[in-house]
Amino acid sequence: MKEILDFIIFQLLDKATVFLGIVAFIGLWVQKKSWSEIVDGVIKTVIGLLIIVIGAGTLLGSLGPVINILNSSLGVKGVVPANEAAFSVAMATPMANNITMTFLLGFGIHLLMVFLLPWKIFKNVYLTAHMMLFLSTFLNLSLPVVIGLSGTPLIVVSAFLCALYWTLTPGITRVIGREFLGDDLTLGHHQQAGAYLASRVGKYFGDKSQDAEDLELPPSLAIFRDNTISMTILMALIFLGIGIAVGQPAIAKLSGKNNWIIWLVLNGFQFTAGIVVLLSGVRMFIGSIVPAFKGISNKIIPGAVPALDSPAIYPYSPVGAMIGFVSSVVAALVVMVLLIVVKSPIIVFPSPIIMFFDGCAIGVFGNKYGGWKGAMYAGFISSFLAHIGCVFLYPLMGPVYGSGLMFSNIDFTLIWLPFLYLLKLIAPMLGLV
Repeated sequence: MKEILDFIIFQLLDKATVFLGIVAFIGLWVQKKSWSEIVDGVIKTVIGLLIIVIGAGTLLGSLGPVINILNSSLGVKGVVPANEAAFSVAMATPMANNITMTFLLGFGIHLLMVFLLPWKIFKNVYLTAHMMLFLSTFLNLSLPVVIGLSGTPLIVVSAFLCALYWTLTPGITRVIGREFLGDDLTLGHHQQAGAYLASRVGKYFGDKSQDAEDLELPPSLAIFRDNTISMTILMALIFLGIGIAVGQPAIAKLSGKNNWIIWLVLNGFQFTAGIVVLLSGVRMFIGSIVPAFKGISNKIIPGAVPALDSPAIYPYSPVGAMIGFVSSVVAALVVMVLLIVVKSPIIVFPSPIIMFFDGCAIGVFGNKYGGWKGAMYAGFISSFLAHIGCVFLYPLMGPVYGSGLMFSNIDFTLIWLPFLYLLKLIAPMLGLV
């Protein structure tokens, strides 16, 4: 009997890919899907997760040596906020099973909360599974550092906090976005508090009548609508900036016989390639696991509104999204320079995730409440806060700390940063540490 239990726990439940494959199987089976659909869903769930790991290896292979030499040369810790990359690093640690269990338990609690809460604005089912995994990971990394949780208590507390966030925050964007989104969907990313901030910034600093969609943007900016293009250019510039900061002799130790500038540019390209691979794995994984979760939630809570990934709202203001992105880039560069000038021990490099995904979503809400000025100011303020917040969140990342990678998105700064530091402050009074 012990051998059977050990096999179930350590060979099935303790392997995230196998465990989530089983979850996909159960989710599709209870919906009475055909065997071909079940096999398709299970295989793509497992392969998607494996692709994520491969992508992580690619980007870490390019980023790791450069970050290490930056840290040793300048005596700082450099960090690039990138959700998928930080998640992949965490999933390669013994924390992987905790993350998976938190994700599943949290989703179950979330569905129960949505079912029990009587208010219509909270009848939203959070379906952005990769963001759910990222928050599950973030809390499993930070809570042990903040209050020393581990084991089952860590899983339960993390799951409950995740469920609260997934249940309550989409209600914010359902209210502030109803005028242009209607009442058929809401935002389910990690920008809901950021979207509210954007609506306030737009209202008080912009002019709603000056809609960004009435502007004519230069054709040269059109290429930045493609995230791969913008990320490739950005990462090449970041790697070049690191190389200039540490000097040619230090980089030459890594580049060998290759020209040090060419080597840096190609490593920036390799980092982007890793992100693209990661995103393809995420898309495959999400495309398979979401139907299983969505089918179950529809059976439990008929009529609930889906809380969706942020790209779902970009079409509601494409130009506003682009303005938010551009102003986010400016803010990210300002933060990096500011941290270097003040000799911060942690240097936060511009995050493709914060600048593009946050910037575009924030730009939409900023424009709807304050026109193009609202999109511009909201994008800048949001990106500035999100990047600065990483300075204080990075030391809480447990085994991910020191990797040069960090979780991104504005809500980590607006919601979880004050929550975790307040918890750290009151934990001794409550006897938690």
